[in-house]
Amino acid sequence: MCDPDPDPTHSEGAELHAYWCERSTYPLLRGSAPDAFVRYSVPTAAEALRRFRVEARALAEAMAPEARREALERIDGGGRVRTIAALHRGRTCGFSLGHGDRWTEWTVRPYLAFTVAARHLLSVLPPKCCPCGASR
Repeated sequence: MCDPDPDPTHSEGAELHAYWCERSTYPLLRGSAPDAFVRYSVPTAAEALRRFRVEARALAEAMAPEARREALERIDGGGRVRTIAALHRGRTCGFSLGHGDRWTEWTVRPYLAFTVAARHLLSVLPPKCCPCGASR
């Protein structure tokens, strides 16, 4: 029997894993650059997956009945536990969905986030102040 993977959301000390999420939507027929790009950070792998599923379900609602059924099977399939486990092991995970004349990709990556006590932060310089002493 293997030892369980450590849960990075409950690590000792000040370290904490957070999850960087990205959603890119591409037109199927024009260019390769996304025409919509959204990114954000969430504190848990479960929250990242929940948000992806909500966004994907919203896109699936506009699909034809058979395509919607297939998409919802993929979105709500049994991969949730495996995905969360992979994220906890530090792996990048993704999902893609074709809808209408668009293609959307979701990606989530774990990263090491940490908090810094306010007393350790550098003070912000006033707008008209220059560190070299010259005025702007």
